[in-house]
Amino acid sequence: MRSFAALLLWLCAIGVPAPVDAAGSMRCGSRLVSEGMFAAEVLAICGEPDFRDVWPPPGAYGYGYLAPTEEWTYNRGSSQLLRILRFRNGRLDRIESEGYGFAPRQGQGCGHGEIRPGMSKYRLLAFCGEPLTRYADYVLRYARPEIWDRPYDLRDDYVTGTPVYREEWVYNFGANQLLRIVVLENGRVSEIRTGRRGFDP
Repeated sequence: MRSFAALLLWLCAIGVPAPVDAAGSMRCGSRLVSEGMFAAEVLAICGEPDFRDVWPPPGAYGYGYLAPTEEWTYNRGSSQLLRILRFRNGRLDRIESEGYGFAPRQGQGCGHGEIRPGMSKYRLLAFCGEPLTRYADYVLRYARPEIWDRPYDLRDDYVTGTPVYREEWVYNFGANQLLRIVVLENGRVSEIRTGRRGFDP
């Protein structure tokens, strides 16, 4: 009887999966970081991120002040998730994942269709490199944008917009391809357009 119970315990033991990080947390080695921690604490536990993306505040914009925001990306290789940590006012505000990590790319270039909506800025830079030009500003996103096509609609007073950090990157892949215009919102690819024919350096 004891041997049977021991066998059951052993079967249960080998079937237990590895610990899963709780929502809002991330494991760095044997330690966890969680939302609400200071950036300095995260840095001490996880080390320097592979990529830091700083979103400047909108400054003198009329709709108010937005706290400075940073996103840190940790790429631990193809066997682990690519983790993106967003900080506001020096504290960890959100932890996200964007598929699995990857090994550094060595001169593979940016192929057709490589850029996809939802792609993180870190992955875009790793796959396609720096754009030829970039432009950034804050815009307002509305839950019901169709209302704003009617400027005298009284419902305008009851609708507020959310500030979005919007960037427009232009890639030139040579004279055999069209210019690629990539729009990013809050660090993610939201739109991909084509322009005129590219050119050779």
